[in-house]
Parts: sequence; C-alpha cells; structure tokens
Amino acid sequence: MHIIFRLLLLVALFTTLSYSQGARGGSRTGGSGGFRSSSRRVSGSCVGSNCRSTGIIVGSVIGGIFALLAIIFFSVYCYRRYRRRQVQSNAIVSYQSDRGGDSKVRPMNEPAYFKSGDWTSRYHQYGRWHGPHQISLMFDQYASRVTGHGYDDVGPFTISGTFSVENQQIALNKNYQPGAGDLKENFGHTVTIQLTWNQNHAQFEGKWRVETNSYRGEDKFELKLGKSS
Repeated sequence: MHIIFRLLLLVALFTTLSYSQGARGGSRTGGSGGFRSSSRRVSGSCVGSNCRSTGIIVGSVIGGIFALLAIIFFSVYCYRRYRRRQVQSNAIVSYQSDRGGDSKVRPMNEPAYFKSGDWTSRYHQYGRWHGPHQISLMFDQYASRVTGHGYDDVGPFTISGTFSVENQQIALNKNYQPGAGDLKENFGHTVTIQLTWNQNHAQFEGKWRVETNSYRGEDKFELKLGKSS
C-alpha cells in the first residue's frame, strides 16, 4: 500500500513539472519597445487565459487523485487497527481438564490462584489468631463471582462475593447461620471481607469487618488455597 501510494505521488509530481515547463505562453524578442508576442505559436505551449484554465483543471484533477488516495489509505489503516484490537480482546486458550479430559475454554488472563476447591482461612480477633478453618469455594470465571460454605469458631456460614482478575482482589460476604455454633458470638450476622493477593506469601490477605447492634470491629484475615478441585 505504501509503495503504490509513493509511485502515484511521483507520477503526479512528474506530470505537474512537465506541464509547468510546457505551459509558458509566447516568447520574448529583443527590441527598443520592450516585449512583444511572437507571431508563431510554439507547439505544446499555451497562452493567456487558456493556459490558466488548463492549469486549474489539471491541478483539480491531481488534487482529487491525492484526496482519493488519502481516503483509501486512511480507511485501510483504521480497518487494520480495528481488526487487531478485536483479535486481542477475543483471545482465548483451550486446555484439558484433570477429569475425563474434556476440553474447556477459559480467558488467557485467568490467574492460577483463582481455583475452586478447599481453602483454609484464619482471622485475628481479641488479640490472637483463630483458625485455620476450612472453606469450600467455587469460582465462576466468566461471571467473576465466588460462592462457598464453611465452619469456624463462631458457627457454620455461607460465602458469596466477587473477585477481580485485573486487581487480584476478592470481596466476600460471610453469612453466619443463626442458632448454631457459639450462640454468644453468632448473631446470624454478616462479615464483610476485603482481600488482595500477596505473591510473597502465596495467599490472599486483608481485613474482615463486622457492624451489628451489639458489636463493631475489624481486623486481619488470611485465605490460602488448600486442595483445588
């Protein structure tokens, strides 16, 4: 595309230069009165208004050709950029699952640490660590949602939340089942948990937070993959 455009440009410039050299009207002759037009008309030259009109026409044609080439070149360039972005945004990879060898498809940017299976957690409260406790988590890679269940010092609970591959974060709601476990601590309340992946410790770390009528507090929380399914 670039080579064709340059060749056409050279042809147009050569044509313009050739025309300008042959478009000089009349000749100059010596004499005491100054200049006078030659009685003979040189072949291939033009005189007066005819020359000017022809120059305008030729210039318009050449300008139109350049404008058309510019539009075509710009359209092809935009189309190629659009196709390149479409290919990048739709990039996927196929892999074989561990069970049965069924072929599945997942996004290429799915990190290895968002895996469904058994996780262990612990939380810091009242000046000491509690746990580890086992949590079963299921990650939906396409909806970016996570669900699960488990049991800790307070009682049985269910998990619901979301995760971000780009930010490497998890936001969880830990909902305790009322009337079970430690009745002094279990009010059937919800604990909100915000976690970020720590590459050095190979686990998610952050804080839990509780706000009820009888208790408010927050402290550290850790979540680590145990056995993936």
